[in-house]
Amino acid sequence: MSRPLLVFALLLLAGAARAAPSVPESALASTAPDRGNPRLEGRLLLDHDAVRPGAQFRVGVLLSMDRHWHVYWRNSGQSGTPPNLRWQIAGAEVGAPEWPFPEVFRENGGFITTYGYTDEVLLASPVTFASRVSGDVEVRLDADVLVCEVQCIPGELHLSRPIRVGVADQASAEYELFERWRARVPRPVGERGLELEALYSQSAIRPGDSFRAALALHSCAKGSGDAPACAALSPATEKIEDAFVPEHTGGVELAVTGARRPPFLAGGFLLTLSGSASHDASAGDTRLRGALAVTRKGETEFVEVDLPLPRAAAGAKVAALENPWLDPDLRSPNAPAISLWQAVLLALLGGVVLNAMPCVLPVLAIKVFGLAELAQHGRAEIVRHGIAYTAGVLASMLALAGIVVALRAAGTSVGWGFQFQEPIFVAAIAAVLVVFALSLFGVFEFRLDATRIASAGAQATGARRSFFEGLLAVVLATPCTAPFVGTAVGFAFASSTATIAAIFLAIGFGLALPFLLVCLVPAWAKLVPRSGPWTAQLRAALGFALLGTVVWLLWILGRSAGADSQAALLAYLCALAAGVWVFGAIQRTERVSPARIAGIVLVVLGLLGLRSLPIGAPAPAGTARPVAELGRHFSAADVEAARARGAPVFVYFTAEWCLTCKVNEHVVLDDARVRAELEQRGFEIFKGDWTRRDEAIRQELARFGKAGVPLYLVYGSSAGAQPIVLPELLTVDVFVNALREAAPKTEEKT
Repeated sequence: MSRPLLVFALLLLAGAARAAPSVPESALASTAPDRGNPRLEGRLLLDHDAVRPGAQFRVGVLLSMDRHWHVYWRNSGQSGTPPNLRWQIAGAEVGAPEWPFPEVFRENGGFITTYGYTDEVLLASPVTFASRVSGDVEVRLDADVLVCEVQCIPGELHLSRPIRVGVADQASAEYELFERWRARVPRPVGERGLELEALYSQSAIRPGDSFRAALALHSCAKGSGDAPACAALSPATEKIEDAFVPEHTGGVELAVTGARRPPFLAGGFLLTLSGSASHDASAGDTRLRGALAVTRKGETEFVEVDLPLPRAAAGAKVAALENPWLDPDLRSPNAPAISLWQAVLLALLGGVVLNAMPCVLPVLAIKVFGLAELAQHGRAEIVRHGIAYTAGVLASMLALAGIVVALRAAGTSVGWGFQFQEPIFVAAIAAVLVVFALSLFGVFEFRLDATRIASAGAQATGARRSFFEGLLAVVLATPCTAPFVGTAVGFAFASSTATIAAIFLAIGFGLALPFLLVCLVPAWAKLVPRSGPWTAQLRAALGFALLGTVVWLLWILGRSAGADSQAALLAYLCALAAGVWVFGAIQRTERVSPARIAGIVLVVLGLLGLRSLPIGAPAPAGTARPVAELGRHFSAADVEAARARGAPVFVYFTAEWCLTCKVNEHVVLDDARVRAELEQRGFEIFKGDWTRRDEAIRQELARFGKAGVPLYLVYGSSAGAQPIVLPELLTVDVFVNALREAAPKTEEKT
C-alpha cells in the first residue's frame, strides 16, 4: 500500500475511534449519529431495547464535541444557551431532562462565567408509556444545540430510533452508560443523607442590593440506619469557586468567595458567597437553586440546592444580619494575590506617600510649620502635639473603616473615597476648610480654654486642634489613591471586618508618620525654623492654600451635580464667611457669654443652611464632560462586544474628585503621542466615571482587587487575552509601551 493511502486509512480509523468513545460497540449498529454541526455529533440512546406498558425507561442524547469545544448547562451563565431538546414519542409522557453537574468556564480573562460540558455529555429524560401502547414505537428527537470555543456555532440534530413495547423489560447495551451519567446528576440533600441551610447578611434581598450569603452543609442527618453518619465533607472541585453552580434566580447573581469549617458544623463546611440583585430583579422568585459538588469518604457526590431566598420590594426596610461566618476564610478570587502582612506594609507605605498629595499637603504644612511656634514650649509639648495629630488620624481612619463595615453589612458595597460621591459631604468639607482658612487669617480664634490665649499662633497649635487637623487630613486624603493604597484597600474590601480595620489603621499610621517623626526626633525638629514675624505671613499663605482646596471641591461639585449646585454652595460659603466675621468681631470684645452665644447660633445656622442646600440632584446629561475628552461611557457589554470584533480596547476608571486620575488624564492621556498611538492602533476606548456611585463600576473595580479609582486596563485584540493592568501613576512611556505590547500589529487607516 502506498504511503498516502496508508496515512488516509489511519486517519479514517482514528476518526472512527473518536466518534463515540463511551458507547458500547454493540449499540452502534442501532444508533445513527447526526453531525448537524461541524464541531458536534449527537447520538440517540435508550437504556432499554424493550419495555412493558406503564414501565419507566430512559431516553437520552449523547453529545460529543471536538476538543476545546463545549455545550451549555441548563443555566448557561453570562452567555450562551442550553440545548433545546424536543422529544416526540407517541403514547408516552417524557419527563424533564436530567442535567449532570457541569464544568465552570471563565472566559475573556475571567469577565464572563458560563457553565457547560466539554468532550461529551449524556442528557437523559425519563419516559413512561401509556398502558394501551404496544408494538414498535419510533422515538424521535429534534434538538437545537449551540457549541462554542471562542466562537459559537449553532446546529440542529434530527435523530430517531425504534423501541419495542408490550413485552418483558430488556435492558440495552447502553444501560451502564446511563447509570454512569446519572451518578453525576445532583440529587436532593435528603437522598444523600445530608443537611443544607443558607445564611444571609440581611433579612431580605431587594432589587439593587449587594449581599453576602453562605451555604452550610453537613452529613449528620439520619441515614438509612439509626446512627447518624458524620463523615467529613469538602468541596469536590480543584477551585473552590467552582464547587457551586447557581440557577437563574430572579435577577440575583451569586459567586463563591471561599470556604471554611466552623466548629458548629461537625464534619461539614461553609461555602461563602457574594450576591447582587439587578435593579429590575423580580421579587417573586423566593428560592435559591443550584448544584453543589462535594467529596465524602473519597467519593464525589452532587447535591441539589433548593433553599429559601428571602426577597423584598425596592425601598422596603430590611434588617442587617451580621454573622462572622459570612466572611470568607479564604481570599476572594478577585482579591489581589498578596498576604495580610504584605497588604499592611503596602497600606503603611501608601499612607506615607499620601502626604505628598496636593489634597493633604496644606494640612501637613500647617502642622510642620506650627512646630516653629512651639519651640519655646519644649520637647514635651512638641511630642504631645505629634501624638494628638496621630490620634486624630487613627481615630478618623477607624471611624471610616466602621462606616464601610456597617454599609457592607447593610448590603451596600462601597469603595475608597466613597464619601466624595455625595455632594452634601463635599459641601460640608468645603465649609470646614473656609472656617479653617479664616482662623488662619486671624478673623477669629478657636477658644480651647476658658481664658483667652494671647496669640493666634500659640492658639493654632493646641493639642485638641492637632487632633482635629488629623481628622481633616484623613478626610482630604481619601479622594487620593497613592501608589500602594489601591492594592491594600482592594485587599481589605475583599476581606473580613478585622482585616479592613487593620488596613485602614496602617494607612492612617503611614499618613501621620512624617509629622510624628519630626516631633519625636529632636534632630529633625531642630531643622524647623524658629517662630518670628514671618509666621504671620506664613499662616496667611497657608490659609490661601486651604482656599485653593475649596476651589477644587467646588470644581468637584460642579462636575458631579451641575453649575446650579456649585452656585448654591458658593452663596452658602459667602454667608458662612460673613457669619464667622461677625462672630470674630464679637469675640474680640472680650465678652465671653455673647461670644459663646454667637458661636452656638453660627453653628446651628451653618448646619441648617448646609442641610437645605439644593445640591442633591445629579448634573444634567452632558454637563460632566471628560477632562481628557477621551472614550465613550463604560458598559461591560460594549467592552465585550468590541473585543469580540477583534478590536484592542482601553478602559479607564476615573472620578472628578480623584486628583491622581486628573493628573494622569492631563499629563498622559491628553499627550499627543498617546493619542496618536491609540488612533493608529485602532483602540476602542471606554471611560468608567465613578464621580457618582455606580454599582456596575464598583463591581468591575472589584474584579481586579481595587476598591477605588484610578484603574487602567489595556486589552489586546485576542478575545481571550488577559488585560494589562497599568500602575495608578501613569507615565507616557509606560502607557505607550503597554499599547504597543497589546496591539503590536498596526494597520494604517486609509
